[in-house]
Amino acid sequence: MSRPPTRLRLIAAAATIAALVTACGGSGSGSGDGTTIVEAVATVPGGLAFDAKPGGYEAFEYTLLTGATLIRNPYRQAADDPNAQTQDLYAFEGVLAESYELSPDQKTFTFHLRQGVVSQAGNPFDADDVLYSYQRKWKTASIAKAISFPAISDPDTQLKKIDDHTVSWTVAEVGHGFPLLAVISKISGEIYDKELLEQHATADDPYAVNWSNTNGNFGFGPYIMESYQDGQQITYRANPNYPLGKPPTDRIIQRVVPDAANRASLVRNGDVDVAVQLRPSDVAALGSAPGVTTFSTDTNNFLWAFMQTRTAPFDDVRVRQAMFKAIPYQQIIDQVYKGRANPVVGLLNPQAPNYVSTGLVEQDYDPAGAKALLAEAGHTTPVPITILMSNAVPDLQEAAVQIQSFAADAGFAVTLDVVPPAVFQERQTGKQYQMMMMRDMSVSFESPPYSLLLAYNETVDARNSTMWRDPAYYAAVKAGVNAGDALSPEAMAYWNQAEQVWQAGRPQVQIAKAQPLMAFANGTTGFVHRTDNVLDFSMMSKTASD
Repeated sequence: MSRPPTRLRLIAAAATIAALVTACGGSGSGSGDGTTIVEAVATVPGGLAFDAKPGGYEAFEYTLLTGATLIRNPYRQAADDPNAQTQDLYAFEGVLAESYELSPDQKTFTFHLRQGVVSQAGNPFDADDVLYSYQRKWKTASIAKAISFPAISDPDTQLKKIDDHTVSWTVAEVGHGFPLLAVISKISGEIYDKELLEQHATADDPYAVNWSNTNGNFGFGPYIMESYQDGQQITYRANPNYPLGKPPTDRIIQRVVPDAANRASLVRNGDVDVAVQLRPSDVAALGSAPGVTTFSTDTNNFLWAFMQTRTAPFDDVRVRQAMFKAIPYQQIIDQVYKGRANPVVGLLNPQAPNYVSTGLVEQDYDPAGAKALLAEAGHTTPVPITILMSNAVPDLQEAAVQIQSFAADAGFAVTLDVVPPAVFQERQTGKQYQMMMMRDMSVSFESPPYSLLLAYNETVDARNSTMWRDPAYYAAVKAGVNAGDALSPEAMAYWNQAEQVWQAGRPQVQIAKAQPLMAFANGTTGFVHRTDNVLDFSMMSKTASD
C-alpha cells in the first residue's frame, strides 16, 4: 500500500551546574531586533543533557531551545484559537535534514542532510553526528529508548551512513515507518555535536553525558545558553547559525519564580513577557486581564489516573471499571480547570486520518453503576483506596479532592497521598501504589503504536507500571503494524480493536486534557502548541516598547 504523499512530504525550511556556566561556542548574536523575552519559570533544569534523564517542563524547554532534530512537524494556524498555532502532526519539514525519500518497499527512509550547518561550538554538521547521537541514546541512561519504541529498537542496525551528508533509517515493518518519523521529529531525536562531546569523553563516561549535563551547548539549536545561575535564571542568545535562520528575538531570560500565583501576577503586571506552568484558575483569571493573552487550543496535556492491577483492590477488573464510573469528569473540568480542559476518550489522537471510535465508552460519572460493580465483585462499601500524586502539580491535588468527594457516593473511601516529586517517581517505578495520578503528555501522540504501547510494554515490567497485559491487546497492535500504513483505514480498525480491549481492562482512566497553562504579555506573539507542551522561542517575537 502506498502512503499518500501529502502526509509524508518533507518541506524544506529555510565549572559546575551550580555555578555560572559559560557557552561552549558560537560567535556573536548577529543582527536582529535587539529584543529580549523574559519568561517566569517554576525552576531551571537540574541537568542539561536529555540523556541524563533530567525531568520536567524545564528540561524539555531547555532541550528545545538549544537542540535541533532532523525533521519536525510544521506549524499551522490552530482551528480553535486565533492567537495560537499548532503542529500538523501528519506532515514533516526539514531542520537538520533537507529532504528525504522512501524506498519502494516503504521500509527505508534516506535523509539528505543540510550542508553548511555548524554546531553551537562551530563544528560542521555531518552524518557522523547523527549516528553518534543515536549510539549515545542507546548506550547511556537516556529515556530515548523507551519513548522510541517500537519504531526504533536497534540504531546500530537501523541507522546507516551513506556518505557525509546522507543517512538512512530502516524499519522492520512498513507499519513502523510513520512512527519512526513521528519519534525522530520530537525532542528525543535531538542531534549532538560529536566532535565536541568526544573531546570531553572519558573512560568512565565515553559519551560525555556527565560533561554535557553541566555544560550544555552541544547541539545545533536556535539558541545558545550564555549563563546558568542555579535556582535563579538562565540566559540565552540567538544562534546566528541555526539551520532555519536566526530567531527573531535576540535574547531569552528564564527567571525562576517558584510560586505559580506570583508568576501569574508578574505577567499580569507586565513585569515578565511570558509565564508558564500556571494553575488553571490563574490562567482563567488572566483571560480577562488587559494586555494578557491566554490560549484555549486543544492539547495532549493529559490528566491521567493509573491503577495497579497486580494488587487488591484493582486486581479485579470490576473494581477498575467501578472507579471509571466514580470520577466526576465534568466537575473536574468545571471546578479545577475552570472550563479550560477537554474530555478524553481513548488513547489515540481523534484527529488522526481515518480514526475509528467505534465501541469506545465516553466518560460519565455514574455512582449507582459503580456501586453495582463493587457489589458484583463482592465488596462491602465503602472500598478504601489511596491515590498517590506529586505535590509539584497543584491541579492534581485539586482534581483528587473532587474525586475523593464524589467517589464517596460511588462506594469508595479515598485517601490522598501527596508526596515530593522524587518520592513519587520512586514509588511509581517500584509500583508501590494502588492508584496514582499524574499530568503528562504523549509526545509522539500522532503515532498509534507509540501511544498504545507507551505505558503497556508487553515484556519489560519497568515500562509497565500498572502491570496490565492482555494478549488480545498485543495481537491487535501487531495486526495494526502488519497492516502497513499506520494511518490507513485497515490499520485504524486494528488500533480501534486494541482500544476496546484496553477500555474493557481499564488499567487507566483518561480524566481530562488541560488547555495551555501559560500566558503572554507586552506584545509577545508566536505561541505554538507542541505535543511536548513547551514553548518554541524560535517562533516568538516581541513588539519593542516605546
